[in-house]
Amino acid sequence: MKKYDIKGTFFINAHNWSDLENDPSAVETVKKTYAAGHDIGSHTYNHKDLFEAIEEGSMKENIDDMTDKIEEIIGVKPAYFRPPCGNGAYEEKDPHKKEMSEMIQEYLGERGYNIIMWGTDTMDWQYKEDVDSVIATLNEQLADPNVSPKTHSFITLMHDVYPSTVNIVLPTVIEYVQSLGYNFVPLSECIGISPYQTISNNEENKNNLNNGEINTSDENNKNNSTTTSNNTNSTNTTNNSSTVTINQEAKEADNTSNAITLHSSIIVTVAVALFLLF
Repeated sequence: MKKYDIKGTFFINAHNWSDLENDPSAVETVKKTYAAGHDIGSHTYNHKDLFEAIEEGSMKENIDDMTDKIEEIIGVKPAYFRPPCGNGAYEEKDPHKKEMSEMIQEYLGERGYNIIMWGTDTMDWQYKEDVDSVIATLNEQLADPNVSPKTHSFITLMHDVYPSTVNIVLPTVIEYVQSLGYNFVPLSECIGISPYQTISNNEENKNNLNNGEINTSDENNKNNSTTTSNNTNSTNTTNNSSTVTINQEAKEADNTSNAITLHSSIIVTVAVALFLLF
């Protein structure tokens, strides 16, 4: 990311590929990621599917404990949430799943969260070093003749827990997307919402808010969380990992770019939004 001067959004867990409770090096990684200007979002405490969490009674633990852990480490409370498997953010037809999704969205909204989803998926977890398949998957959206960097933007998904994603897929995707005329911007710039709900007293933390509006749990954010996914011209608020956002090369008036998300324990934000989770 540093090589390309791109800032990403990292959606993280406390217990999954790393252990933020017992591994000081994992905590240090989060601190360094934040200090480097990347954004940190929540991907639940245990990488738990929230439908399963509701059934077993662990939703509070997975959402609230992760919020507390992130605030403990970086000094600010996250406003971005990427649900594992996307469950809780989709428009469900099944009555039971719909009821659970509404419960999840209300719970997150009451806690000041915005749900971040993706619109393009690199399938990096499946293809590994097969970058041709990764690009072909991206092109299902990006190569559409009706899509243009002047009018469209995307949120894509990647996982930084895989060395192949970090060393091969991510650089390839960045260079390919840039060759199409897209720019990478922070997710906060892409969707116009700050990644954090609170400002720390620490001046260094204040300087890391990407100049976004501070998103607090006020009346506009109390009852339902806003779900953001990539959609042609503008941010979609219908319903994750950290997100990298791709912005339009030539921004036309009032067109709001969406993020491309890289899915991994840490999520990266770029002009095409990159979503990384760990």
